[in-house]
Amino acid sequence: MVLSNSPSDGEAQAQLNTLVGGLVVEVLARLGVSLIVSAPGSRSTSLTLAAAENGKIDAISILDERSAGFFALGAAKASGKPVALICTSGTAAANFYPAVIEAQISNVPLLVLSCDRPFDLRNCSAGQVIDQIKLFGNNVNAFYEIGLPENTDSYFNYIRQTLVHSVTKANGLNKGPVHFNFSFREPFICSDPKSISLKLEQLLNSHANVVAKITEHSEPSISPEPLLVEKLTSHRKGLIVVGNAQELANNPDSIKCIAEISHALGWPILADVLSPLRNSQQLLETSTLITHYDYFMRDAEMSEELQPTAILQIGALPTSKVFRAYLKSFSPVQFLLGNGFKNIDPINAHSIPLIATIDALSSAIGPCQVDENWVNSWSNLECDYSARVDRSIQSADFKFEGKVTRLISQYLPENTDVFLANSMTVRYAESFWQKNTTNNSIFCNRGANGIDGTLSTAMGMAHNGKPSLLITGDLAFLHDSNGLLNTHSFDGDLLVILINNDGGGIFEHLPIAESDHFENYFATPQTVNFNQLCESHGVNYQAVEDAETLLMEVRSIAGNGLKVIEIVTDRKNDVKTFYQINHPNTDAN
Repeated sequence: MVLSNSPSDGEAQAQLNTLVGGLVVEVLARLGVSLIVSAPGSRSTSLTLAAAENGKIDAISILDERSAGFFALGAAKASGKPVALICTSGTAAANFYPAVIEAQISNVPLLVLSCDRPFDLRNCSAGQVIDQIKLFGNNVNAFYEIGLPENTDSYFNYIRQTLVHSVTKANGLNKGPVHFNFSFREPFICSDPKSISLKLEQLLNSHANVVAKITEHSEPSISPEPLLVEKLTSHRKGLIVVGNAQELANNPDSIKCIAEISHALGWPILADVLSPLRNSQQLLETSTLITHYDYFMRDAEMSEELQPTAILQIGALPTSKVFRAYLKSFSPVQFLLGNGFKNIDPINAHSIPLIATIDALSSAIGPCQVDENWVNSWSNLECDYSARVDRSIQSADFKFEGKVTRLISQYLPENTDVFLANSMTVRYAESFWQKNTTNNSIFCNRGANGIDGTLSTAMGMAHNGKPSLLITGDLAFLHDSNGLLNTHSFDGDLLVILINNDGGGIFEHLPIAESDHFENYFATPQTVNFNQLCESHGVNYQAVEDAETLLMEVRSIAGNGLKVIEIVTDRKNDVKTFYQINHPNTDAN
């Protein structure tokens, strides 16, 4: 027994709640959690106060649970470390759901700590009670129903070991969210919190060595099956396709290994904009890096000449629908490199899981016969189409969204993180983001591909991190405008490039654009004065009309906090320009 005094029943309960809250937060801190995001609520008092009072923790409060969830998601994406979320009972945790889904699909470590009524207040019409048991279903790596606090050594050992194992599940080979549902009985505030601090210190001293061990954990290297390596290396005409691979962010060793694999096999690398490879100096110096495949794969004759017999896929497939159609047209063998058993083949190709880490695969591949003509063909096409795109972009109007993206890729400073909104933003970046040597990381919520939480995720990415930039459309920005409420909690520099094309530009590329109901039901333009919206939240705003002003802002992100710059474009003209660049020999009507 840790609590040996004889206080009143209510005070004893409050002391126990406080002790458990302190234990949970301190163990998380010793396991490497440094950021806890909470939303206000009563049932979560013990955990929230413990986070606020723990000097090892950056504890911030965010009003909107949906925004809080995405803020934590962005921070975990950028750091690669688990971030904890705390909320009260009722629908609060349900508002975490979109961020939890994104974390699960994108392999991002999140620890969701929802708080609940005790068992006797469930299923009896008590206030602010919903069924929180396995609330997130299969969208978490694990779920733990934490019973009511008990003043016993066995309960404290149970809490400690549950947290130790859960952090491993969240941050192991298959990273993802873990959900805890904590039960607390009122009252939550004890009269002498200092005495609880002493008892907490005494309790933690008996657990210190056990908890410290988990911080020494490192991901093991997983060697590939030799027979699969032999099959892989038997192909002369192959491609290494690198999509949205979270594990490559801020990981120069893995990028180096990809370059070594490319060099050994003699296979070009096709790099999605969401991989860090397009911004990698060492790859540009040592490998054939292909980024304009979206253009020359539209040419049926050229695609016929460039049919690989094998694909080594690292991460998700690229965003490009053209590339996916290209793969489906002749069905090469696809080796899916991963350190787990997650299916990353959305086109149901002739794919073979290759369970290994990138470093181990690189070490397993010996000298191979290389087809120089194969490599040179891809390299020559890349140079040719890069020059064509450069000429087209130079002649395009500044307010073409693709030109804005191209300029940013050319002039963005080193040591800057980038977040891309979904819909057309990521697609323009896929087509027009130029190769560079900044070594900057690019992030996007491409798990579920939704527009929800865009601003909050970017703010989480930039919180206590590198100077950062978000490129977003107006609808994605407005869908998460509550993220502006987080300005007081945000500590970092984030420049928001708001492309205002008065609606959903992605729908302009679909057949529905010809419908009489298109504007009201699909494009859905919103009448919002972004200057006034930012001003009401105390956020700096500027309208940008020319490239010079844009580049001045892009070069000076550091030290400006959160700032929004708006560029007004015409989505119908953007569609025509995009089509003309992609189909230079065809008139866009």
